[in-house]
Amino acid sequence: MIPIRHSFTAIVFLISAYTQAQVQPCIDVRTTRRNTGAGQGVYDFNNKWTPGATLKVSFMNGSDWQKEKVKQYAIGWCRFANVKFDFISQGLGEIRISFDKKGSYSYIGTEARNRNANEETMNLGWIENSKTDAQLKSVILHEFGHTLGLLHEHMNPLSNIKWNKDVVYAYYMQYQGWKKEMVDQQVFDRYSVTMTNKSYDPKSIMHYPVSANFTLDGYSVGANYDLSESDKKLIAELYPFNKEVSLENKTTLWSKLQDLNIEYNITENGKLGMKIKQNFLIYNAQNSKCIMAVYFYNADDGKALEDNDGIQASADGKVAAYTTFTPAYQNTQFNDLSVFMPYDELELGNGIFRLKCYVALFDPNLKVITSSGYQYFTYSNGINCKEVKVQSQYDDTNQRVVITPVFTIENAKGVACHAVAYFYDERGIPLKDLNNQYVTRDGTVSSTVDFTPGYSTTLYNNSQVDFKIYLPYSELHLLKGSYKLQYKVVLFDDKWNTIVNSPLYNFSFTQN
Repeated sequence: MIPIRHSFTAIVFLISAYTQAQVQPCIDVRTTRRNTGAGQGVYDFNNKWTPGATLKVSFMNGSDWQKEKVKQYAIGWCRFANVKFDFISQGLGEIRISFDKKGSYSYIGTEARNRNANEETMNLGWIENSKTDAQLKSVILHEFGHTLGLLHEHMNPLSNIKWNKDVVYAYYMQYQGWKKEMVDQQVFDRYSVTMTNKSYDPKSIMHYPVSANFTLDGYSVGANYDLSESDKKLIAELYPFNKEVSLENKTTLWSKLQDLNIEYNITENGKLGMKIKQNFLIYNAQNSKCIMAVYFYNADDGKALEDNDGIQASADGKVAAYTTFTPAYQNTQFNDLSVFMPYDELELGNGIFRLKCYVALFDPNLKVITSSGYQYFTYSNGINCKEVKVQSQYDDTNQRVVITPVFTIENAKGVACHAVAYFYDERGIPLKDLNNQYVTRDGTVSSTVDFTPGYSTTLYNNSQVDFKIYLPYSELHLLKGSYKLQYKVVLFDDKWNTIVNSPLYNFSFTQN
């Protein structure tokens, strides 16, 4: 078993449309993950910049033609997002572009700050005059989408792409030299993706093409050359435009939001939670009692979290937290005005939840002054596991089926858990036990292995074998003949509460 460390480098590869003969990977780079591994905890996967920011963009090399193409198409995002790109000719920008390396890639959003100042944060190796303008526009918009914090749309947890894994494994192992585990992690994994569209959008500029032979049902995605309607809506939500008033106006109360910072997994008054800190300038509000409020939503369906206990709630019964403030001057700067939200007041049960929150400022008459863009995060509570992937094989030497479950389990350190494989016929009817050896309490053929995670977040059977589940052929209790069978793996905690179920897997078996 392998612990997930508090920081890691995750490089996500995806399919590119820019050559016909061979799929080329696009690389987007993420360098941090914040997670305490506590019983309750939050992963902050949000890497967006402050709405209203002007990002300086510099070129480390490249021809005038390449630079002009980038300038021409990158600003396509700025029509829908409250962010600007300032292409500078001298000095180093937050975004630094090279053209001289293989492929195209980008650091994700503010992760660019973690790159050395003399190194690129984006490479556009496919900006060549052999490409059509549509192809150039596509790759530039895609990589600048990463720069704004967006992730690959095929990683959207709602995508449900039925991958033909054997074909995909073969391709990446042959052309990219990856091991099978690498393909699992970099192509099929959909864990904790936040900066994607609310519903799966195959037309997204962030979705790279998928050829039909890569899927079991022939599903395919062609090349996308422009922002989809969902892309426009998402980026507008993340970088909203707010009203600005002339500084000469001395009567209208208004505010300009600056940096929003969130501290996760901190304790106040004996409770674990998160502290939301907002910087802002507020104008024409001297001696006016104002409010800063934070509202919380489910990121998948956009619905506000419902409050039940009335402790941390808005007037309409939604989960919220707030504080009051009174500006001392006509124009007042606030740094790190904060609101604390205990995790238990999110009023969610055990599991992993994709959430989002935003800040709003109100005047004394409870009229909205301004509001921020959404901040996305993933909240983890109790023992949980997102999914179980299963590998199986026949061990004819020892006459047994061998099942290897691959999974990540969180918040179960020191807890005696159980992995159980259940067996069924092709109709999904449980196979019945005859000798009470490999069996559940209701008489279904099964095999159990116990495991106790040694870390708050633990990977099993990922890059090394930690345990396998075995079932002797004879314990299937089948007569001679050929059969189509199914099995699944279920993880349980120490009290035999279900943590997660795998899908049903089909396999063929011949009893001699």
